[in-house]
Amino acid sequence: MNRPVLLALLLLSSVQALRPSLNAPGIVTREPPFAAVGRPREVALTFDADMTPGMEGELRSGKVRSFDNEAVVRVLEQTNTPATFFLTGMWAQVYPASALALAQHPGFEIEDHSYDHPGFSQPCYGLSSIPDAQKTADIERSQRAIFLATGVTPRYFRFPGGCAAESDVQKVEAAGLRVVHWDVIGGDANQPDPAVIVKDVLGRVRGGSIVVLHVSGGHAPATGLALPGIIAGLKAGGYRLVTVKTLLSRP
Repeated sequence: MNRPVLLALLLLSSVQALRPSLNAPGIVTREPPFAAVGRPREVALTFDADMTPGMEGELRSGKVRSFDNEAVVRVLEQTNTPATFFLTGMWAQVYPASALALAQHPGFEIEDHSYDHPGFSQPCYGLSSIPDAQKTADIERSQRAIFLATGVTPRYFRFPGGCAAESDVQKVEAAGLRVVHWDVIGGDANQPDPAVIVKDVLGRVRGGSIVVLHVSGGHAPATGLALPGIIAGLKAGGYRLVTVKTLLSRP
């Protein structure tokens, strides 16, 4: 085997090793096609509010000004767009006023994204690991932190990075939560060009899609700039924007 081919295979192998486990049983990634019969084409925009101990350190050191992207919320409010926010418990503790404001907005939905964003299964995009014995405690800690900040008890859970084994899903379900991931990656993480984000979302979306973006700013700096184009493009395509709860509801 020649050297270029060998290097290409090694690169492909390393990329595949970083892929999350999105297909574990019990994980919802979009509205089931049968449920959409007779209903308008609906899409749920979701926003992860990530926070890790490392990110909190970046705030304290001044390396990052904020992990609370207020521009995202302003666009959603100005366009009367429903949205679902998956908060980490640590983000809710660092930004309690913002978390409460999101919870009090009639068009927004608050859900759970773990306490401090570990990778429940590994490898997971460089996220820190969490011992199996601590996973249930992390889920419960996040639920408490979000409730204390917002008064809301989340019903859905999203694994950081989408990384989860079947046993992890079972732990979430045992806590009374349903796992909801996505089928459209917005591509806003570490992406400075809003046009790229708009193209990624509009090029992948379909009826029943769940789109994942970020409201945590800092490492997703262009989400607020991309959002007007995403919303306008979806509406022009005949999509109705809804929360995850509405998307997954049954008659």
